[in-house]
Amino acid sequence: MRNFATITIPRGVVLFVALTLSWCVEAQTITSFERVRSMFSKRESVDQDLYIEGYVISDYTTKNQELNTQRYVNSVNKMSDMTAYFESLDGKYGFRLYFTNAKGAEVMPRYARAVLSLRGTTIQRQSGPVRYTIHKLTPQNIVRFERCDASVLPRKERTIKELKSEDIYTYVTLKDCEIVFKDGAFSNVYEGYAQRTELNKVAKPNGSQDCWPILLCDGCGSTMYAFVNTKCEWRRDGMGVPQGSGDMNGIVVYTHLPRYGGDVFGGMVLRPVDKNDFAMDWSAASSKYKSIAEWNWNDNGESFNTENGARKSVVGERILADVGNGAVRSEVGGTVYRGVDMNNVAIQNGKEFNLKGTKGRVNHGSMTICTEAHNWWDWERHRGKGIELEFSTEGIEGENLVVAFSFAAGEITPISSYGHPFYWGVEYTLDGVNFYRVSSRNIQLRTLPWWYGHNSMVHGTQYLSIEAGMGFTEHLVHLPKELFGQKSVRVRIVPVAKNAATLSYEKSDMGALRPNSTTKTYVNFGSIVVRYN
Repeated sequence: MRNFATITIPRGVVLFVALTLSWCVEAQTITSFERVRSMFSKRESVDQDLYIEGYVISDYTTKNQELNTQRYVNSVNKMSDMTAYFESLDGKYGFRLYFTNAKGAEVMPRYARAVLSLRGTTIQRQSGPVRYTIHKLTPQNIVRFERCDASVLPRKERTIKELKSEDIYTYVTLKDCEIVFKDGAFSNVYEGYAQRTELNKVAKPNGSQDCWPILLCDGCGSTMYAFVNTKCEWRRDGMGVPQGSGDMNGIVVYTHLPRYGGDVFGGMVLRPVDKNDFAMDWSAASSKYKSIAEWNWNDNGESFNTENGARKSVVGERILADVGNGAVRSEVGGTVYRGVDMNNVAIQNGKEFNLKGTKGRVNHGSMTICTEAHNWWDWERHRGKGIELEFSTEGIEGENLVVAFSFAAGEITPISSYGHPFYWGVEYTLDGVNFYRVSSRNIQLRTLPWWYGHNSMVHGTQYLSIEAGMGFTEHLVHLPKELFGQKSVRVRIVPVAKNAATLSYEKSDMGALRPNSTTKTYVNFGSIVVRYN
């Protein structure tokens, strides 16, 4: 095997000297990943000679290794640069590697076959789901490595439902996957708060936030999120996203993301290494789903298409679907108008940041409800009020009937980013009287980002919370199969509790909806889709 060492001689001249390295670890001294996993039940230091051999499945150059968590109100750490992922030769198990600095990860090229010494490191076992991280690694722990290519990795195919904790920190191929919301980019965020790159430097981002998920589903109806850091310049390249179904590749990880609601991802999420990991068909014809009704607001207009003609502002009127047949209406008082969305596909074009809006925005790209906080609750019937969809499934049969929607609160200002209902859910009815919740899981409504500032109406200087969102959160719920073949189906997306958001966005610091609350709130619905297969 050939490698290169760097030698510095007087006057700062640097020479690259080719070295031939011998295997310094015999095969019989290698400890299996499975054995190492069984040896550590908590966080423990390694004071013995242990060696593991495997493949590097991450790529430090793509900037999508790990969550860069928020340290202060306007900065994040650099954990992604110090992280790598290492899977066993058979692809069965994997470890997350935390180096003491970025130089360690940089000497672990993707696909390399390597032997690591674990002496002097710390191995941490975490549960819920079970996963293992090796801490305190340095370049000196890399005993040897050999550069390889993608062909050496075992192909590990799964459906989303088949994923197990043993798959965490391994590279997998998810079959028959597609992106739920076909508009926008791989990371639909407000660029003013992202990490600065060549992609968004004209937007002058303040670097206060990082990482935003994109929702995936497969042909079996299972869902999963893919995480994309904002340092990834491929995430918003003007090409949009694949419209059809196919392979989705990436490293299975577990991540707690406060700004998206914490552990709302079912334990496991996917980190694509680069854009090529989104290997779905770009043609919509290959999608596993058919549309019944969709509201995407893609006409760049300021008006809604209602039963009474075009309207810029509506109160209680039925807004017709722009794909398929159906209608949506607001149940609350106040006004409904075309608000902002963050799903712009375009990149910098000359001196302009994008082609249609600013900083990732699409003006008039959502349905925004502006109302006083008390209007979100029916105080006589003791239930929440939100939006109601009506559509028909007559003559339709299938295995999966789903409703998916993206939403966010606020107008990118602190004064518009609190007071709204925090916990939401989805209900359905067949008789128009009795509504039933689809799932007991509460969906958290997050605010769009906003810069701190002093305002007497929000009680002094307020700083952007680490639990504030970067864009619209994306959700998908399954409706019961009994709703197939119905002339009329009504579905409500509504608050399920009187908890009201505060500017801290921490669950321990909730306010409450009250009958006399006049706080003006803004709730934006991006895309709303009803599909089946």
